[in-house]
Amino acid sequence: MKKINYILALVFLVLCTCLVTACTKNKETSGTGYGIVHKDYVGIAEIKVKGDKVTALTFEEVYLPSTWAALTTTEGIDENLYLTITNSHGGEVNLAKYLIIGDKHFTGSIDNDIVVYSSSGIPDLKAWIATSEDNAKWYATTLLEGNVKVANSEFVAQSWAFSGSTKEALKKSTSNYWPAGGTGLGWKKNMEALEKTLIGSKMNFDESKIVKEGTWKFDQVTSEATLTDAKDYYAVAKRAYNNATK
Repeated sequence: MKKINYILALVFLVLCTCLVTACTKNKETSGTGYGIVHKDYVGIAEIKVKGDKVTALTFEEVYLPSTWAALTTTEGIDENLYLTITNSHGGEVNLAKYLIIGDKHFTGSIDNDIVVYSSSGIPDLKAWIATSEDNAKWYATTLLEGNVKVANSEFVAQSWAFSGSTKEALKKSTSNYWPAGGTGLGWKKNMEALEKTLIGSKMNFDESKIVKEGTWKFDQVTSEATLTDAKDYYAVAKRAYNNATK
């Protein structure tokens, strides 16, 4: 009798485990991924997953200070409070030297015509962001909140006009980055194409088979996306998927 009861209890436990596993697999979960994309931006992927498959995906990007810290004018601003560099198009850009990002203070310096922003314990902001997803998350969420300011050398916020003075200007979806109607699809259409490609997948593509042949191919799946660094966005979406399924 005891043996029968033991077997019945064991069968009941196995059935309960299977039911829990089945319910977990059928439950839609969500996750967010962060990371450097296209060299000078921080990508954000928000994903939903059900039964191991992606059911929804959206991309966003926020700028690094090399874009948003550009001063609209330097009139009336002490020259020691900004740094002048030549951008990739050959034009001069004046970047605020002192920045407040969230609860951190950053000071800029020029290294081979590139401005590097550093803070206590962070010798290079961009490299620090790339070091871990937690760092990228902190930076991205701080910008999405619009919690950035240009400052003087004592880190007192200033009212100077600068590129990232509004929340909308800090992210690609609401700024005028690579608009449609010019060269290629534009940023928004490319993001939509990537999202469409990855929805329905299990995010388990062989990355050696993610190649660009005019548009991108994800193994046997052909995408309409034409942008340069689709693999960067896939990596951020993969992090979101892992966060949703862990």
